[in-house]
Amino acid sequence: MNPRKQLASRHGLRRALAACILLAGLWAFPAHAQELSVAGSVGTTWTDNVFVMSAPEWDASILPALRAGVDFATFWTLRYEGAAEIYTNHTDLTSHDHALRLQVNPAFGPDDANEFLVGLEVETLRNLDTYAALNYVGGQADAAIRLEPTPWFAWQAGADLRYRRFYDDPQADTLDVLASTEARFTLQSRTTITPRLGYGFRYNPGLKGQGEGRPDRDDHQLDVGLHFSQGLWENAGLQADYSYRHLFSSSQALARKLTQTQFAFLTADFLAGGHRAYLKLKQVLPRGWSLLAGVEFRALRFPGWPATEADGTATGEDREDRRLIPSATLGYDHRFGSLGLQARLSYSYLRQWSNTADYDTQAHQVALSIALEY
Repeated sequence: MNPRKQLASRHGLRRALAACILLAGLWAFPAHAQELSVAGSVGTTWTDNVFVMSAPEWDASILPALRAGVDFATFWTLRYEGAAEIYTNHTDLTSHDHALRLQVNPAFGPDDANEFLVGLEVETLRNLDTYAALNYVGGQADAAIRLEPTPWFAWQAGADLRYRRFYDDPQADTLDVLASTEARFTLQSRTTITPRLGYGFRYNPGLKGQGEGRPDRDDHQLDVGLHFSQGLWENAGLQADYSYRHLFSSSQALARKLTQTQFAFLTADFLAGGHRAYLKLKQVLPRGWSLLAGVEFRALRFPGWPATEADGTATGEDREDRRLIPSATLGYDHRFGSLGLQARLSYSYLRQWSNTADYDTQAHQVALSIALEY
């Protein structure tokens, strides 16, 4: 089997056209604008295993980002977000993405404790030629409602409709429907318990069959989870979270992707199912400092992705990974009048045990980011 490279949950940048639309929007509503905000950030990340594979390859990247928005007509908001990943070693991984979002978010009820949200978004991701198959333009519509009838109980539900059109890989086009709901219970002991439930449906409109007949184009996933937070001593809190994802079948696009010499996935949606849990402790320190430490564990199964030995021989099983990820972040937040400063220095370690030789590995990552908001 040819060597393969996997990119998971890639950040990118979204297009210059979105910036032009944003400027037009800002010009169209100046008389009604209530608040204008601009935020910029730059980060740098170093890792000794950029592909998270058994043969480690290091890389360092620079991550500039820009966010701008205007609030107008009381509860209307127009937002632009753009970011880039610029790699210094594997330069062909460099990408950029842009998004423009318009949303209405009115509050209602006693003390405006309830709110309703409707949003529309356009986005694009661009990569260099090596990963041009990941370039897409997409649109999204979403709606959500949040109710808080009492101080100890809140409920929310939402649904997203998202379409992505891939310029150079039309068989990868997707239409997703994601729906979720959760309830939050707040106890007098400074304890918060939040169960949640989500469902995802994907339709692959451009997928072609390998032989005669129409191919299966539907993917389904079900998510259940439980979040727990507990206030401890002064300015300290503990968070615990567990979630399980069930895939009803293997990803319909996976078999085609596995035949490519190089392939990539933007997210793990409809690709990997299994368990995820984490435990985090946050301590707010004097003078704007904070410390966050935690550990995460994932047990993932990739149905339809054959496990292989080091020589590429298939074992007859599906790929399964076990991931242990301890991490720590030192943060600093301070305001200079209307200007806000945020700085983060973080370290994480990944140990991944896999029944597929390529992915039985480990990785270290160090990241520094600085953001200014006005």
